Amino acid sequence: DPPSLMIQRSPLISGCPREVLEDLARSEGISFADLRIFLVLPSNEAVRQAVEAGAGATIISELVVARAVAEGSLRSVPIDLPKRDFAMITHRDRQANLAQMALKAHLGAKAGETVRG
Repeated sequence: DPPSLMIQRSPLISGCPREVLEDLARSEGISFADLRIFLVLPSNEAVRQAVEAGAGATIISELVVARAVAEGSLRSVPIDLPKRDFAMITHRDRQANLAQMALKAHLGAKAGETVRG
């Protein structure tokens, strides 16, 4: 089945912001109201466990489920998601430490651009 049919037919377990699901539905030509959101859970780990238990399907980072997919307990169906912006948030009164600066540089290199701030 194409991803759009799977998204409509499957009970969805969500751990992502509503906007992500709205964007995905729009990009697949599906009304958000037609999504069958079955569970909303607070963490990626809880979402992964619910899907492994057979409660439904989800849209989640491949990094979170890589081991389960490799072991065969989950199946991955690639989908194209709309581009999203992310922000690195730090305390306003604290200087970035070496690890934070390295992460910022790494993210900028991965994105092919300079990370501001």
